[in-house]
Amino acid sequence: MMDFPIPTSWDRPGFEGVGFKGFVPLLGLDRDLLPTRRGVYSVFRESASRPTFVDTNVITRRKAYDVGRLNQKWIDGQSVVYIGMAEPKDGLYGRLGDFSRQSSSHTGGRALWQLAGARELIVAWVETPEHVAEVVEKSYLRAFKEANGRYPFANWRL
Repeated sequence: MMDFPIPTSWDRPGFEGVGFKGFVPLLGLDRDLLPTRRGVYSVFRESASRPTFVDTNVITRRKAYDVGRLNQKWIDGQSVVYIGMAEPKDGLYGRLGDFSRQSSSHTGGRALWQLAGARELIVAWVETPEHVAEVVEKSYLRAFKEANGRYPFANWRL
């Protein structure tokens, strides 16, 4: 089995080049757009300006991150703010559907909800039917860190 392709750049054209689809608003996402199979997704912030962070988190299951820490985690000039995955149990349909509704059952990427402009985030996805989504996600995160010195803003651990 060959490796899943890594984007040549960490922006929309790079992700489109490896088959990502969607690029639609994350909040209020129409679940009918989403495939039911496993895959990887990425959340993007299109504005190039440094964001403002809020000190509360709408995901009530866990406490909010410290705003000072969020400022330290931010990568200026980077549009990719989170990379995630969905395995066969729920597929992209279930995983992104929960995420787009800010469900407390989806605590990965929770720093996104402390962005004052969280309503402007967009999401794109690619199915990985022949690859374990977690393996593809980890390879993307390693490659992102190699290119940017650290993981995307809302990915707090590998």
